[in-house]
Amino acid sequence: MVSNFDKKQKRVFSKRNFYFITGGILFLIVSALLIFADIKIYKEKKRLNAQISGYKKQIQEIENRNKTLKEGIAGANNDNYIEKAAREELDLQKQGEKVVTFIMPSPQQQNQEKNQQNFFDIKAWAIWLSQSWSWIKDKF
Repeated sequence: MVSNFDKKQKRVFSKRNFYFITGGILFLIVSALLIFADIKIYKEKKRLNAQISGYKKQIQEIENRNKTLKEGIAGANNDNYIEKAAREELDLQKQGEKVVTFIMPSPQQQNQEKNQQNFFDIKAWAIWLSQSWSWIKDKF
């Protein structure tokens, strides 16, 4: 009699088991979809926050430039300001004065020299590899 009961247990695949397995699979699918949607939203939020911070930086730069221009307008009638502007921006001088100017290398020339020096630098290669790895991680 006990062996007969075991056989019935193995053969019977009830509706309850079917619904339980189907519900579990649906739950896993919905959970996976929600997780992927959450990751996508997080990346979008991160991108938008970076864009906002960039705009804030631009606003700050424009406000600083505006402030400088207002100071220039206010000092346009001031003799000291006119003299300072003439000396610094136009390289004018009074009679008997000598002007000394320094010529700085261009940023492109500095970058070329730095690239030539850094070609065999191990730190530069390590930085390049870490940036490449970060780029690959961000893509996946």
